Amino acid sequence: MKILLITTGGTIVSKKDAKRAGAGLIPSDEINTLFSKTHKLNHSAKIAICPIFLKDSTNINPNDWILIIKKIYENKNLFDGFIITHGTDTMAYTASILSYTLGNLLKPVILTGAMIPASYPDTDANYNLENSIKFMSVLIGKGQSGVSICFNGKLMHGTRVRKINSQSADAFISVSYNDIGNINNGKAEINIIPFIDKTGLDDFSYNSIDEIRFEKNIFPIKLFPGFSSDYLNKIIDIKPSAIIIESFGTGGLPYLGENLLPLVEKAVLSDIIVVISTQCFKGVVDLSIYEVGQKAMKAGAISTHDMIYEAAVTKLMWLMPMVPIQKVKEYFLHNYCDEIIKNLI
Repeated sequence: MKILLITTGGTIVSKKDAKRAGAGLIPSDEINTLFSKTHKLNHSAKIAICPIFLKDSTNINPNDWILIIKKIYENKNLFDGFIITHGTDTMAYTASILSYTLGNLLKPVILTGAMIPASYPDTDANYNLENSIKFMSVLIGKGQSGVSICFNGKLMHGTRVRKINSQSADAFISVSYNDIGNINNGKAEINIIPFIDKTGLDDFSYNSIDEIRFEKNIFPIKLFPGFSSDYLNKIIDIKPSAIIIESFGTGGLPYLGENLLPLVEKAVLSDIIVVISTQCFKGVVDLSIYEVGQKAMKAGAISTHDMIYEAAVTKLMWLMPMVPIQKVKEYFLHNYCDEIIKNLI
């Protein structure tokens, strides 16, 4: 089993600058030293380490995603699987975008990291890395591909993961989706095989890495009671490509007092995609249930259904550079890699 271990920085390799009093943690460049101390990494697989950048994941941007994708495609015939160490804060976004862009890669990709740096005695880095290799071995043995996150003994599907805790080792959860696998008595068990529409994803394959573009002109809005329609009007005037509105419950927009409906119509007529998501942690956005949702749908808004925010925003970022604006809704509501439950649509 040959694995390429791609490192991108994050807490797992972070240290404090000993020369600066009160300095905060920053990713260090002692990557090979840190991983060479984890002797268990080397006895069950042939692992090559490939640092591509060194960032706190807060600083990661779409150009960094392209570097990761490029490195995987350059090595797709040389390795059986890929493990990416990554900062935890934006790991879910990276897992989602890789799920779409690497969906037709016939090899598994696992992201992992740590809440405590590898250089600290109580680190969770070794545990997460060792488990990533155990899961990788089982996935390769089963011929199971796809993108996932390994953390705290769980393997979670890439388009269903959210960071829910900023301090605990159990920092991630699968939202409205079962874990792909778990560590039981030190052994990796794979429980499910996520759906991947490889035929559909082939339609969006790139002829070369140089063709990859991600739409960044997306504006998120989180509603609160009394949200001013004037704010939305000003946002529309700056002409974003898409607006994602985090509404309440199953979705809908206020039209009494602050009336947002005419502004949704204005946005749609200006070829701005308007998407309604929910502030609820779990559940479905169904605009057909309540009048507030029906009116939003009639105004031209589309629903995320059960897509989590991370999966929805990265799906727009991925689709919009490749799809005519008139087709975005159709493709956005298609299930490519279990980011959306098919029978909800």
